[in-house]
Amino acid sequence: MRIPRSFIDDLMTRVDIVDLIDSYVSLRKTGQNYKALCPFHHEKTPSFTVSPDKQFYYCFGCGAHGTAIGFLIEYAQLNFVEAIHDLASRVGMDMVYEQGTAPVSITAFDNLYQIMTEAAKYYREQLRHSPTAINYLKKRGITGEIARYFGIGYAPPAWDNLLKTFDNNADIRNQLLKTGLIKQNKNGHYYDHFRDRVMFPIFDRRERVIAFGGRKLSKNEHEPKYLNSPETALFQKSRELYGWSFARKIKSTQGIIVVEGYMDVMALAQYGIHNAVATLGTATTYEHLNLLFRNVSEIIFCFDGDNAGQKAAWKALKIVLPLLQAGRQVHFVLLPDGKDPDDLIRFEGTQNFNQRLKQAIPLSTFLFNTLEQQVDTSSIDGRACLVDLAKPLIMQLPAGPYRELMLQKLSELTGVNLMTRAKNNAVVKKPFQQRKTSMRDISALDQAIVFLLHKPALSVDYPQKDLAFLKQQDIKLLLNLIEFTKNNPKLTLGAICEHWRGTEYEQTINQLAMQEPLFTENDINIDEEFRGAIKQLYKAYVTQRQAQLQDKIMDLSVEERQELNSLFQFMSQKSH
Repeated sequence: MRIPRSFIDDLMTRVDIVDLIDSYVSLRKTGQNYKALCPFHHEKTPSFTVSPDKQFYYCFGCGAHGTAIGFLIEYAQLNFVEAIHDLASRVGMDMVYEQGTAPVSITAFDNLYQIMTEAAKYYREQLRHSPTAINYLKKRGITGEIARYFGIGYAPPAWDNLLKTFDNNADIRNQLLKTGLIKQNKNGHYYDHFRDRVMFPIFDRRERVIAFGGRKLSKNEHEPKYLNSPETALFQKSRELYGWSFARKIKSTQGIIVVEGYMDVMALAQYGIHNAVATLGTATTYEHLNLLFRNVSEIIFCFDGDNAGQKAAWKALKIVLPLLQAGRQVHFVLLPDGKDPDDLIRFEGTQNFNQRLKQAIPLSTFLFNTLEQQVDTSSIDGRACLVDLAKPLIMQLPAGPYRELMLQKLSELTGVNLMTRAKNNAVVKKPFQQRKTSMRDISALDQAIVFLLHKPALSVDYPQKDLAFLKQQDIKLLLNLIEFTKNNPKLTLGAICEHWRGTEYEQTINQLAMQEPLFTENDINIDEEFRGAIKQLYKAYVTQRQAQLQDKIMDLSVEERQELNSLFQFMSQKSH
């Protein structure tokens, strides 16, 4: 079952990317386009451009670019299907899927979200009837107010509670399986995934329940203490953070605090610290940090004081290094051994805990202190080892003052002049998103594609040239693009890009979509430039075809001889 490409084509003609992005980022009209501070990197001068004519966004600063669908995927962290659902609901279109050969209108995702909502309500009701679960929460210091705020519930110990709660038919069972709330054993019997556990609903950015975490109450040593929902169409743990739907509402000068557990997030909230989130049974990921940095400029890692917590902090450091663009900061709070945020804030109170946050260790200090503990810097061998350990990490930082200062600090610690070496060995790498400085830097074939992306109506008056046998990469893409836009001359750049999403030409289309003429308002004769590029391609075709026919000059058919003569005439006219 998949979404038909024709549905996406239709959707893209109805969506307004300006309205969409303006609902997330404040846009200001400048000329034909709209501008804003880029939501994908920190900047002081707006370089993020949204084109209503092309239905496309582009940042001249970092190269971020895409369509309305792409924006929801990259900024709102939706997956592709969720993004399509979001846009369809905004413009009032019913979702259409392909099932077999016939499209059918269904609301599969809506049904899954509804199942999760009803399950969360069921667990909350069960909590009121479970003295054991209530006593557990009281012992952990969780108040009724905080339990209600986070939607805490309880899953009873029986094997089939949810099946009895929902209508036990094939459709409902299938939906419960898709959400991970029930499982099926080898004998075909269904059973609840969560049993005898305090339940923590996990919300997405739109405050919809997408998964659960369960803390066991039984003393069965064979069961894990904490159990999360399996990954589903709604839930991918590497992209979700517990408490983010609440923390993102808080405008805090302290940024976001990353902790390890549900209880840490709830305890901090109970004591007035609402800007904390937790990972979900996995280490901190690039996706987690990228999501946070799109919303705040500072992240504070606050992990348990045991060995596992210190390892988690070091892993987080290594992942965050490439994301430390100008204006972003990372700090670490190293808790006393054996203590976690939940324990500590209950013991010392909000004021003292906030003082710990204010005294958090900068990433630079944490990095060098951790590595210096592994070597003997009083010896030449130890200092050389420190360079070997630290330099590869530092070089993962984006080029700029922070990386230079980190190298300078390493030079001071080791006595090795790393600044000169770094400059001499520097290799300038162009990011994938970087656009060409001039259209003349790309081939005639790519130029023709760029101009068609810029002005699809060019294909209506396309001079008929036989280019199908031209031996150049992506010639089929040009011909397909001409045919597609000839039938749809009013398409926007965004719609064209989405039409080729998931095909072999997706990357090429996206690369060429970022060429400068698409995002500037300079007066250039697009029609003439396009015809010129086509003429160059046809000339290349004539040269190739001449050589091909001459290779078999003795075996040419009458038609091929006539073709060869016409090709010679064409080249003769061009030479005069």
